[in-house]
Order: sequence, then C-alpha cells, then structure tokens
Amino acid sequence: MSDSAATVIAIVSDTHLWQRPHPVIMADGTLQIQPWSEQLLDLLITELAAAQVDLVMHLGDQTCGGGSYAMPPDEFVATLHHIYTRLQTLSAPVMALPGNHDARPGDGDLSDFHTLWQYEPGLGKTIDLPQARLILLNSMGHSPEQIAAAQEHDPVYGWVNTAELQRFDTALASADGRPVLVFTHQILQPWQDGHPWYDYFGIANASEVLGVIARRGGVRAIFQGHAHRLNMQERRCAPDRSCVFGVMPALIEYPVAWVQLTLTATQAHCVLRRLPLESPAMLSAQSGGGQSWRQGEPAWWDYRFPL
Repeated sequence: MSDSAATVIAIVSDTHLWQRPHPVIMADGTLQIQPWSEQLLDLLITELAAAQVDLVMHLGDQTCGGGSYAMPPDEFVATLHHIYTRLQTLSAPVMALPGNHDARPGDGDLSDFHTLWQYEPGLGKTIDLPQARLILLNSMGHSPEQIAAAQEHDPVYGWVNTAELQRFDTALASADGRPVLVFTHQILQPWQDGHPWYDYFGIANASEVLGVIARRGGVRAIFQGHAHRLNMQERRCAPDRSCVFGVMPALIEYPVAWVQLTLTATQAHCVLRRLPLESPAMLSAQSGGGQSWRQGEPAWWDYRFPL
C-alpha cells in the first residue's frame, strides 16, 4: 500500500480496447493500436499492481462502442465485460465513468455499462478520501431525443443533465471546506495551447457546470478524458480561485500512458506513466502527420498543484 499519509490514484482514460487484427485508422490518418489490446490490458494491470495504487479511476471509452468504430454489438458487450473482469483482479477499487464509446453500437444504449458499473443513468458518484472529495461527474446524460438526433446515435459531445447538475451542486455544497477534485469524460474548458479545438470535445452545457463551480467554490482541479492528449492549464473558476483543468492521455494511442495522481494533505502530484510498449507507441506517434504533440509539454509530465 502507499504511504498512509498519501492516497495514490491511477487515472486511466480512452483505452478503446478491441482485439482485432488491424489498427483503427481515423479520417486524418491517425492510427490507434487495437491489435495490441490484450497486451495493453496486461501491461496496465501489471503496472497498476506494481505501483500499489489505492484507487483506479477510468475516465471513459473503455472499448469501441458508439457509432464511428462499427464494432459488432456482440463483440462490444463481450469486451466491456472482459475489461471489467480483468480490472476487478486488482486489489485496489476501480471506478469508471461512461464515455460516448461505452454505448452499444447502433442505438447509443449505455445500459450494459450501467449494469456492470452500477450507475443510475445520467448520474455520477462521490467518493470521500482523507485528502479530498472526489466527484465523478457523468457527462453522458443525453436525453433520448439527443441520442436519436446524433449521427449513428452517438452523441460525441457531453451533456450533464438536470438531475446530475443538482447532485453536483449538492456534493459541492456539502464538502465542508474539503478540496474537491472533479472527474469527467468530456471537457469543460477548451485548451489554450494552439492545437485545434472542436465543439464535440466539450460538454455542450459546460457553462451550467462551470456556474455551479463558481458559485460553490472548493474545486481545485478537473480531470477530463475524451481528446486523446495531455494538457494541463490553470484557469479562473471562481471569483477567488483558479482551478487546474487537466486533459488525460489515451492508452490506445501515443503516448500510450496513464497518470499517477498522489494526494497529500497539502498537494496533488501528477506523473505521466508510459506503458513499455515502444514499437506500437511509435507507430501511433508517426501516423497522420505526427502525433508527438499528444504527449504535451515536459512541464506537464511531472506536475504539482496545491490542495
């Protein structure tokens, strides 16, 4: 176990696992390393066990459901269950948020995910640690009408529904002065480092979520997935405070990494942990005109902020 004065959290995002013979190549030529899915999962579990983490947090898109990948529904369900079963072999508890690719292909139904991970549709969860309150904000709260209107019934953008906004407000109001860390799949604030931003990366009603954060205070950082890149920025989030807005890297493409977050009474420390899968990682890095930018700035690979 980690030092009792600290809590170590593994943040994993966008694994997109699907054991298939060929990589998935996106429209821009970007390559994802699905043929190494089982090896990725083995290495991840080995590393998390060796790191003796206290909690694993998956930010969504465990596999390749939703619309764009055209994964057969039976393979999707089997893969979702397989990932769940393998992650449960860890001694640390594992929490997971739904992403848009955790929905059943063809109809956008998240019920398989909800059943496995014990979620009420559209609602997240709250975890209290000695150092901070963690709020898992569910950004897959789309209405049936939003799902039906989306291309291939896959709303890529996020949506925090009314009930989840109320739960979020209550969780912040009752934090009793504890620092709060928020985890979500889609993104609340566009990055500011010059790389293109598309609206489908974001939570469509982010202004409502940010309004709750500004009104209640207490949030120190927001950890987000979905965009397959590392980015860390500090932005004003309340009248008297800035928050860290972090975007976590994908496991399925360069830099093929997870983030180790260590919490003490006064500080959060984020360290980028690359999986030792060099050749497939370089295939991804060299695809589509070059993907090395996805690893972010060196200053973000070992990043600290006060709690």
